Amino acid sequence: VIVISSFTHFYQLDKTYIFQNDEGRDALIAFKMIDSGRPVLLGPETSVGNMYLGPFYYYLMVPSLILSQLDPVGPAVMVAILGIFTTYLVYLLGKKSFNFSIGIIAALFYALSPIMVHHSRSSWNPNVIPFFVTLILLLPNFKKPIWQVCFGLLVGIIFQLHYVALILPG
Repeated sequence: VIVISSFTHFYQLDKTYIFQNDEGRDALIAFKMIDSGRPVLLGPETSVGNMYLGPFYYYLMVPSLILSQLDPVGPAVMVAILGIFTTYLVYLLGKKSFNFSIGIIAALFYALSPIMVHHSRSSWNPNVIPFFVTLILLLPNFKKPIWQVCFGLLVGIIFQLHYVALILPG
């Protein structure tokens, strides 16, 4: 399933990745962070106006831009890698919640989902939300303080990625 997911997420990625306004803006800001060495404390402005997301996604983009030598496909590769990891996490979640077969089937559905594959072809902040949500679902319990801290950090990351996460069920 991981091989299938890798194929669907990476097949001709360099020729088919999406690079539009939001992706360009984010890449320029991450490039400025690399070039100046100065951190950014404010994330992208929302379409509502005068509301801003957190800067976490810029910090997530910086290593991929450095590794790709500032090629804009680098952040799309990062999103595709997180999509492949999400496929594995979906398998773990299905196996933990039900059994091995359900885990494989769920991961296969995720790996072959046209919407998920499409969204893994661009470096846009909401596209990595499934990775972090699946991590939350795999937390063992919330009785121990360490898991409560992990939950809080992951929820904070998700809300910094996009306010659409506010509609996720509690």
